[in-house]
Amino acid sequence: MTMITQFRPFLNLQSYADRQENLVENNEYVLNMRQVYIDSKRRKNILSIENFTVRPGELVAVLGPNGAGKSTLLRTINLLQPYRGQMQLFGHNISDANKTWLRRRSALVFQETLLLNDTVFNNVAKVLEFRGTPAHKIKQKVHHALATVGCEHLANRSARSLSGGEAKRVCIACGLVTDTELLLLDEPSASLDVGIRIQIIEKIRQWAQAKGTAVILVSHNFTDILHFAQRAIALFDGCIVQDDQLETLIRRPANQQIARLVGMDNIISCQLQPNKHGYLIKLANSIEFSYFGEVKTPITACCLSGDAFYIDDASYSIPYQSGMVTIEGRVERIVRGIGTHTIRVKVGEETLTARVPRSDISDNVYHNAMIKLAFNPKDAHFV
Repeated sequence: MTMITQFRPFLNLQSYADRQENLVENNEYVLNMRQVYIDSKRRKNILSIENFTVRPGELVAVLGPNGAGKSTLLRTINLLQPYRGQMQLFGHNISDANKTWLRRRSALVFQETLLLNDTVFNNVAKVLEFRGTPAHKIKQKVHHALATVGCEHLANRSARSLSGGEAKRVCIACGLVTDTELLLLDEPSASLDVGIRIQIIEKIRQWAQAKGTAVILVSHNFTDILHFAQRAIALFDGCIVQDDQLETLIRRPANQQIARLVGMDNIISCQLQPNKHGYLIKLANSIEFSYFGEVKTPITACCLSGDAFYIDDASYSIPYQSGMVTIEGRVERIVRGIGTHTIRVKVGEETLTARVPRSDISDNVYHNAMIKLAFNPKDAHFV
């Protein structure tokens, strides 16, 4: 079977669709989940979604460790997984709507590359045939979907002869070919070479924006998410822990679990002491600084992104910012990148990571050199 959802023929599909025109459809959300739960005899809270909505055209990423329930969430939305609770798709309550009709308005690209023992063209065409697409429209749609993912030249090849990356792209084409209203992607870049991964993710993003399609993307590859999503949810033990704009989730994670998940550069144990102006923040190794913003107590750690640091060096002028905090340490390692270098600096027992533009690094910054790092307290985030 192809990687998109298995579709059973629905003989009275057109008449059912006609009947739907007489209903008042709520178009505010393509997906609306309320108190949706999935348990099993072996494990409770496989999925426990209090509230999750997706609007038309929204691009949403789902983050979480292995076993968090990410794939289960996609299968539930695609009506492949029994659940308890309330869910609407395209404004229709699942409990009193035809599930086949609703499922055909979305497409799920599975993590596994499941293809028929047939040609690439026929694998993609079958998706349209199941949905009753007129035969004279199928050829053009299939070739367009294959061209979108760079696989048009593979149309006459046997699916069994494809490489892992080629098969994955064909599976994605199966998801795109129907011009669906909701696209569900489970690890779409798996098996793709690094060189083409970003291109395919960008092609999907452009396709979704052109069609006005909502997309929910699950990926362990953080580069996929950075290039694709506008919004992200963090899923742990089947529960949504944070639902935010992507940049907010990355720079202002709700807890240490999410901070580690998104690869926060520096998570430093800290204590908070109120004073008349705000708070005195005490980090490890006797680092202290004043903080005048709001803090939701209690806190256990200070998060600092690596790009919050400046090198305090006589050969480089730090942009003036009030209340800058300066700390001194020894360079452990310099990882040279294209445009940006990553510097690991030992400060007492703590090792900090700074990511600075290559142009900001002078000859005074080298392995074992003592350097000063500076940051603005406004860039600190507490969890």
